[in-house]
Amino acid sequence: PNALLLANGGIVVAGAGGGRPHGATRAPSTYDAMPPLLPPSDMPAVSTQADLERTWRTLMGDLGFADRRLWLLFLTREGRVAGPLLSIDNLADGPWELPVEDLVTICREILDGPGGGGPVAMLITRPGREPWHVGDRAWARYLTAAAHRVGGRVWPVHRANDVELAVVPPEEAGRNRTA
Repeated sequence: PNALLLANGGIVVAGAGGGRPHGATRAPSTYDAMPPLLPPSDMPAVSTQADLERTWRTLMGDLGFADRRLWLLFLTREGRVAGPLLSIDNLADGPWELPVEDLVTICREILDGPGGGGPVAMLITRPGREPWHVGDRAWARYLTAAAHRVGGRVWPVHRANDVELAVVPPEEAGRNRTA
């Protein structure tokens, strides 16, 4: 059968049988197993988008969220996890209550501090299994704009709900200039 490698590491196999009547069956891949959570100093460096997605999967563990949260992951210039993983909890469905300059200031203060100088990666999470909607796309555009204002290397924004963790597609993020 024909196979297609997905950006998230999964493989779609057309005509594999056992799946939906007119759909493809997703075959297991090497990214299906959850990587072990290690101390920050022992985590592999992030140098590609696939590395970043694997790091988010490791940090998030089993998917399932009680509220909408923004996760901020600070990295060294070499791509190592630096400092704490920060979360901003209980966010609204859209980004209108969090001024972009406040988020940029938080990120810049941490990145400009001791051991800083690297980039920040952002993940927006929410509860539920529903498909991505207008509020999710608003958050993606907002976070992409904030990442560009922070400066330095800009990683693609990721999003997760109770069933999926993935990079936000560039057409939803509003910019194509990312790491």
